[in-house]
Amino acid sequence: MSTQQTISKHLDKSVIWLFVIVFLISASVFAYRYKNYKTCEDVAFTVKAKEFRVGELIKFTDNTDQAANWEWDFGDSTDVKTNKEVLHIFNKEGEYKVRLLVNNICQDEKTVTIKEKLFIIDSTKLPVFNVKSSIVVGETLNVEDKTNNASTWEWRFGETTRVNSVEKRASYVYKTPGLKTISLVVNGDVKHTTTKQINVLPIEKKEERISEITGTNRRLGDGIKARPLGYEDKDKEKTKDEPSDKPKVVPFIGDSQFISKLELVSNNKLDANAFKEYFCGDINKNIIVNGKNTSFLIFCEKIKNKKLRIKDITIYREKGSNCINTVTISQNKILGIF
Repeated sequence: MSTQQTISKHLDKSVIWLFVIVFLISASVFAYRYKNYKTCEDVAFTVKAKEFRVGELIKFTDNTDQAANWEWDFGDSTDVKTNKEVLHIFNKEGEYKVRLLVNNICQDEKTVTIKEKLFIIDSTKLPVFNVKSSIVVGETLNVEDKTNNASTWEWRFGETTRVNSVEKRASYVYKTPGLKTISLVVNGDVKHTTTKQINVLPIEKKEERISEITGTNRRLGDGIKARPLGYEDKDKEKTKDEPSDKPKVVPFIGDSQFISKLELVSNNKLDANAFKEYFCGDINKNIIVNGKNTSFLIFCEKIKNKKLRIKDITIYREKGSNCINTVTISQNKILGIF
């Protein structure tokens, strides 16, 4: 037998053995994977929490049959967790897509909405000041803050949207009558704002007393002239046309138009003064937003440059005048407020 034929036979056997070895290895791997394979046709997990808010503990539990391993991704850039049941805390409000990967194959996803942290008013942080019940237009109102550890002040006296004073002791002269709301913010903490009301009275007009009546003596009937035919008493006509003492009627604004104007305020296209006529001049009246008391003026300041979504609104008016007394608003939570 020649040398070339011997080499060919040897190579043929080597190739055959190589194929046999590869086949056995592949079969072993397949058998191992088949033995350890876990199905996960219906991936399902539950989410439970006392409240879905920032800082609250939330429990995630997988209920998938034949699940062997898990990978939880909470959508907030935190580390992946690998247990069947995990606890998680979200540090910011918003919507998060929580993904669960089971057995490295099957996946389920749920959206979890986290609300802002529930704010509890600390009464010890509320500004302290006193104000008298009434004052007359043109008189000087003096107020003083008595809050402990206060270093900055923002006084608003209810006639404009601007801050009227930034001193501990403030003075103000009202130019228009009406019920005004005074608000004070100290140390920049707008969540702890104290508001008080003062009734601004109009200036009383002094009546001149008649000390003496002088005149000439006339005989009865002197100077009296007969009225011509067709004469009408113009003074009587004026009396008929004169308005009675009825309350001043302000323009009526509907709920949808009110919301549209608030959206323009949130987009910085209007300010609280756009509502002045509807509030009979007092845009600093108390309103209720998501169950919390605030003033309309402060509410307009807070919603500027924020995405406003009002769910419901109720406007309470004075009978006969359309003057708005107060408003209750239900809205989606906005970052940093209410």
